[in-house]
Amino acid sequence: MQQSLKGKKILVVDDHPFFRITIRKTLEALGCEMYEATDGYTAIDVAQAIEPDLVIVDYIMPGKDGIQTCKDLKAVGSLKQTHLVMFTDQSMKQVVIDAIKAGVKDFITKTAGMDVIVKKIEDILLK
Repeated sequence: MQQSLKGKKILVVDDHPFFRITIRKTLEALGCEMYEATDGYTAIDVAQAIEPDLVIVDYIMPGKDGIQTCKDLKAVGSLKQTHLVMFTDQSMKQVVIDAIKAGVKDFITKTAGMDVIVKKIEDILLK
């Protein structure tokens, strides 16, 4: 029997509505429970309330960037095992190193197609 993303809770944190809406529509069609936050501060509150299986965090956001948001998520006891993926166009070596240190397991470029995004999510959540 093939595993499914049905019922998996995914939080998308991005200040740009286009990316949140696009990902939401695609993953809801696969049965995921989708949640959104527009910044790192709201992401912490939402994540504590829903305890997601996966959080996709944009690197560049106003106020608190994605790396700090990931550090803050991992600092919450109930979220320590939550999978984190960084959504970015940044490829600078130091950004990648800092993100990994903050608990990021994988990266998705903003130019990736939805098929690539879904495959990465499946690889993380269905192992």
